[in-house]
Amino acid sequence: MLDDQVVWSAPMSFSGAAEDSEPARGREAFGSRLGSISELMRSARFIDRRITASTDASTTFVQARGDFVTVAGRPYQNVYVFRFDWRDGKIVSWEEYANPITIIRTFPQQYGHLIEALLSKD
Repeated sequence: MLDDQVVWSAPMSFSGAAEDSEPARGREAFGSRLGSISELMRSARFIDRRITASTDASTTFVQARGDFVTVAGRPYQNVYVFRFDWRDGKIVSWEEYANPITIIRTFPQQYGHLIEALLSKD
């Protein structure tokens, strides 16, 4: 379902500046990002999905709640909005939005330093 040149972006960042987010470009980078997320989770599923498609079916929005369990056995429940852009039946753009505070609280060892950095700014 992925185009060879797919771009996975999360136009949100822990700093609050959209330009701080780094997109994954191409299938290999997409797989690498997915693998790094998978290393943090024991299980993952999306619940309460709401799907909205554009009239020409070139864009799909999915709203869902994540019902995940981390490898440490902690619950990770975030709210997501995904935007998928399609061409020739394949995803060419995958945009992901979630609450970064939930991520930081669930994974303090991986991302807690970001809070300290933000608080230390003038």
